[in-house]
Amino acid sequence: MNELISVVIPVYNVETYLDACVRSVMKQTYSNIEIILVDDGATDNSGEMCDFYAKEDSRVKVIHKDNGGLSDARNCGIEVTKGEFITFVDSDDIVSCKYIETLYSLIKNNNADISICNCVHCFDDTDIQFSMSTYLEVLDSDSAINNLLYQKKFLVSAWSKMYRRRFFEDVIFPVGMLYEDSAIMYKIFEKAKTIVYSNAKIYAYFHRNGSITTQKFDARNFDILIIAEEIFDHYSNNNIIVKSAMSYYVVAALRLYLNCPKQEKYNIQIKKIKKIIKKYGIIVLTDINARKKTRVGLLCYFIARPFIKKIYGRVNRWA
Repeated sequence: MNELISVVIPVYNVETYLDACVRSVMKQTYSNIEIILVDDGATDNSGEMCDFYAKEDSRVKVIHKDNGGLSDARNCGIEVTKGEFITFVDSDDIVSCKYIETLYSLIKNNNADISICNCVHCFDDTDIQFSMSTYLEVLDSDSAINNLLYQKKFLVSAWSKMYRRRFFEDVIFPVGMLYEDSAIMYKIFEKAKTIVYSNAKIYAYFHRNGSITTQKFDARNFDILIIAEEIFDHYSNNNIIVKSAMSYYVVAALRLYLNCPKQEKYNIQIKKIKKIIKKYGIIVLTDINARKKTRVGLLCYFIARPFIKKIYGRVNRWA
């Protein structure tokens, strides 16, 4: 018998995109699912739309709560899930009709604990082209964490993955922080014996105005450095993972250096960022397992720092 799978969708002021998202989940070829819509205190029509979907489809459950942010909404959704497995979908994204079937089959066919798919990066005018793939990798926990921290095949994101629900019994998303996925993904991966990755592009991730990558820089952007430092400290005595953790730490510092405005209020943070890159940058630069883009960015930093934002910006576009 097919096991119940829980789909958690946090919802906040996404009335323009919500219908496409929810209906893409409703149309899954794998039908034994529960869809948890968490209305995080939306001030538009999103909350009412959630109630409408619950009346239309008995698999939909709605939670209305005061606004607490993405992490809090996900945590609330996880608490009420009943499935053996859980997956997350952002409410402004869309999934292929085979999204759940594919991720679940990957787990069952490979005796895995976590499955991961590739994604299609989309903008508002993008014509979504989902695609299946026969390519897959079966990884142990350490190999998957290295891949995660080197940011190679798959991203440090909660979406585009399926997990055993019990992995979240003692791990929660940190409330009030940006980059909440980075804070817990390595902890979840540590719980798995086997993780399987497929190159199937069955999740459409939309780059929207107002996302972390498009918002104006503020002090909360330094959350990623706090998280990356925690990860590096966590693996500092782990000979298998320490280099990828160091790479993740240095990349976080380098990106902040590139994006942080030259304002006096950030002087202390910039000083720390430069110290991190000075101490660990050469090690990452000479690490053959680090991403080419990372190594080129560090090379630019060390030999052409005054021009790095211009040069590395081009590298980002090429990558």
